[in-house]
Amino acid sequence: MALPFEKQQPSELAGMTTEVVHRLNESSRRMKTIEQRIDRMEQQIQTLEETALTQMDDIRVNLERIVAKITGVAERLGGIENELLRINKDMSKAATKAEVKQIQTYIDVMNPIKSSFVTKNELERKLDERIKKHA
Repeated sequence: MALPFEKQQPSELAGMTTEVVHRLNESSRRMKTIEQRIDRMEQQIQTLEETALTQMDDIRVNLERIVAKITGVAERLGGIENELLRINKDMSKAATKAEVKQIQTYIDVMNPIKSSFVTKNELERKLDERIKKHA
């Protein structure tokens, strides 16, 4: 109940006030929704940044491992190259197959077990026999 000395608001003003309050409430609700979306986006961005940093660290660690392995392989390859050079140098000092075959032939020719050598006395006796035969 309105008191007689109070001023009464016209219905038009009451309708406008209701509309303004309704619009303010709607704007507040929209702002709250937008703020929630922004918060979610910020969280997603932060999660993406953390994931990217973690992946970058993993990639860096993996690259360091790969570099270490490549370095090890390069060192081993250098050792193998040096060993091959040493073996080639040693091989050049070794006899060839033809040289070994030639030495084997000489040994076979000079082997007293396989060859029959004539002693000096035997040769002189044979020569004397031939001379007597032809004379």
